[in-house]
Amino acid sequence: MTKESKKGVVVNRPLPQAFATRRTFLRGSLGTMVAAAATASLAACGGTSDDSGSDAGASGEGTEEKVLRVGLNNPKTTFDTQQTSTTWGASENVCDTLITLNPETLELEPNLVTGLPEVSDDGLTYSFELKDGVKFHDGTTLKASDVKYTLTRLIKLNEQADSYIYIAGSEELQAGSTDELAGVEVQDDTHFTITLSSVYSSFPYMLAEFYASIYPEAACEAAGEAWGSGTNLIGTGPFKLASNDDQTEVVLEANPDYHQGKPALDKVVVTYIDDANTRMMNYKNDDIDLCNIDISLLEQYTNDADVKDQIVYYTPASTQFVNINLNDERLANKDLRQAMSLAINRQELCDTVLAGAAEPCSGFITPTETASDKDAEPFEYDPDKAKELVANCGITDLNFTAEVRSQDQAVMIALQNYWSQIGINIEVQVIDAGLWRQERADGTLLLSLVTWSTLSFVGVEHMGSYFRSDKAAQKSSFYNSATFDELVDKARATNDVAESEQYTIQADRQLCREDYGTIPVDWPQQPYVLRQGFDGLEVLVNFHYKNMTKA
Repeated sequence: MTKESKKGVVVNRPLPQAFATRRTFLRGSLGTMVAAAATASLAACGGTSDDSGSDAGASGEGTEEKVLRVGLNNPKTTFDTQQTSTTWGASENVCDTLITLNPETLELEPNLVTGLPEVSDDGLTYSFELKDGVKFHDGTTLKASDVKYTLTRLIKLNEQADSYIYIAGSEELQAGSTDELAGVEVQDDTHFTITLSSVYSSFPYMLAEFYASIYPEAACEAAGEAWGSGTNLIGTGPFKLASNDDQTEVVLEANPDYHQGKPALDKVVVTYIDDANTRMMNYKNDDIDLCNIDISLLEQYTNDADVKDQIVYYTPASTQFVNINLNDERLANKDLRQAMSLAINRQELCDTVLAGAAEPCSGFITPTETASDKDAEPFEYDPDKAKELVANCGITDLNFTAEVRSQDQAVMIALQNYWSQIGINIEVQVIDAGLWRQERADGTLLLSLVTWSTLSFVGVEHMGSYFRSDKAAQKSSFYNSATFDELVDKARATNDVAESEQYTIQADRQLCREDYGTIPVDWPQQPYVLRQGFDGLEVLVNFHYKNMTKA
């Protein structure tokens, strides 16, 4: 399958019937996106199946064990979704959420519940019914009390709880004045309600994020601080965490009692391979069946006869942008920031440095999300106007340092070149990822590159989670616009979908075209390779294996 044959289509995304107002979100189409930009239910195309390199052995019935071998970078973090925003997909395959996003349509669908929740007339109370008899991997039965425990623990830990503090009683729980999450009420083992303190239009989508994976109370409590390390992760998902040495390999085994039916794959073996070149050599040598391709290697492998037909282009809901520290007196000048945006030839950058695996931005919110501004044109490229703005902004010191992680070096060097042509001088320094994260949290990054993704595919959450003033102050941005904050808050506080969409579009324009509070550069794609003979891989931020088959 060639890159050109994988162009995406326009997809309609309706809100579920359970919600009071129903409206279709029109989805944009990126140049090489997989259909709906969030899936590949993929067959590796062309050629014949080749199982010669399989890790398979004979099963008890004498049939070949169906194994998928995956090569991934080691995130060196816990599998506990409540304590990390970095995951390669282990947690999503081991644990389930109440609601899920269909990876093809991006519509909400029931998962651990019998149907989408019923919502009260005031938009505050959501009523759920769990499927009967769903089992955790340790054989215990999922109960409504496990749901309450999970949400209570999530909010107590306060790591990934931002989207869940709308649940009534969250503030008291976080303050330590109570151990009870008042907004979650259990009626019996299968029925429960969640009541919000105020209308929050994105809430159903937050329940589909991996942060809201449901844990078994007894097992999680017994594991204590070890939960998420080793094999201390138990869920209701399609695969069990069979082994994990934290350093080299993780093995997932099919859950025979999965509530949607036993997966076709018997096992997924994940080998940690940090070096991008080594991963691809392992793929070419038939040692692994699936891995991401680093953008720096994309041109090489699109010209490789053995690999090019197995490359898949997935477009996540991600935006790469220049993070600008507005506490710097010079960068606080809006004309200078506008000039920096005008100086960037985004199409050229996407075609060359990013090897065609990206699209120029026309806003912050991607076309795969709710409330993307489909009428917006790509950001203007006008170096002459940029030079004029720089000349008239009254800033004499135009020397800046940009600190980036290694994966962002090539793009920042391209920006360095564009900005040098309008009189802005940038020294690019590559720093360790850990130091970069610390400096960003400390507010000391001056200029850098960030790729920010959303798990919910809800535009206002993608944008607001970084640039609302309370969040920007934590990320070396310090963007602080009362207008932007108000628009974000209004978009979240209405269940009228059309109204929420308009507020979100206005907020995007305020951030990127009025204030130039940040400089969006591109919407990245994530290429990966999948060996011929495998089908049914779903990609929604991370790899999902439950519907995969092996010829």
